[in-house]
Amino acid sequence: MSITGILYCFRFGYIWTAYGHGGQLLGIPFSILLIGLTVAFFLSNNPNSKRKLFNFSFLYFFSLAGFSSIIELIRIKVDNYFEFLYYEPEGWVNKIFLGWIIIGITTYFWIEYNYKRKMNK
Repeated sequence: MSITGILYCFRFGYIWTAYGHGGQLLGIPFSILLIGLTVAFFLSNNPNSKRKLFNFSFLYFFSLAGFSSIIELIRIKVDNYFEFLYYEPEGWVNKIFLGWIIIGITTYFWIEYNYKRKMNK
C-alpha cells in the first residue's frame, strides 16, 4: 500500500494543478510525508505507535484519494469544470481539498478517542 500511496501522491499533485505541467512536483511533499510515515511505521517497536501511524497513513491516503475522486467526478459531470474548479477567487479546488483534509483529521481524532474510551472500560 505504501508504494501505491507514494506513486498516487504524484497523481494527486497533477489533479490539484488542473493537469498542468509540473503538477507532479506538487505531489513531492505529499510523497515525502508518506515515505516518512512508512519508515516510522517499520522502525517503531511500540504497538500503540504502530497503530497510530497506520491509522494516520491510511486516513492521509484516503483523504487525498477522496479529494481526487471528487475532482474527477466534477470533471465528468460539470460542463465547464475548469472555471468551476480552478478559476480564482471562486475556484472550488482548494476548498474541496481543505474539506477532505478536515475530514481526515477529524476521523483520525475520532478513531483515537474511541480507542482510548474502549481501552478505559
